[in-house]
Amino acid sequence: MNQSGESVLNHTGLCRWCEMPLDSEHSFDSCCSSQCRDLFYSWVEQEHASIRGRRPQYWNVIRRQILERDGYRCQICGEQRDLSVHHIIPLSEGGDSTASNLRVLCHSCHQQAHGKRAVRDRTKKRFRIRIRYKPMFVPAVLACEWLWQDHRYCCYEMADDRV
Repeated sequence: MNQSGESVLNHTGLCRWCEMPLDSEHSFDSCCSSQCRDLFYSWVEQEHASIRGRRPQYWNVIRRQILERDGYRCQICGEQRDLSVHHIIPLSEGGDSTASNLRVLCHSCHQQAHGKRAVRDRTKKRFRIRIRYKPMFVPAVLACEWLWQDHRYCCYEMADDRV
């Protein structure tokens, strides 16, 4: 919500903060000036500091801001792939989604921060195979029926050719 209580998701070509029409050079960042952008992001930080126990509505905005702040690198090991934004104090324990409570971690460090064993490993990544489609389970009875139908069809074709 902005000052007038309307949604801030910007698909309208208006500034997120003051609702002035955007020209072509500002349409990418959705704010008409750096002043409006600063006001919007400070509002996002303050607004979400008051929301406890759940991910904020504008998580993607906050996430991008934290990734840029930390230089798209894990703050523990320096890895640049498989990054996620980690809540230092979890939302479930009363933490918030302000910049001071967030940091960028790679998947392995994020798992370790939560006390879990890192499942993904750099060496395993090279050999991981992705299956695009879930294999179809066909009961044996159905498979036999399909084969029998194909067999009967072939027999009928051969019988027609002989006549």
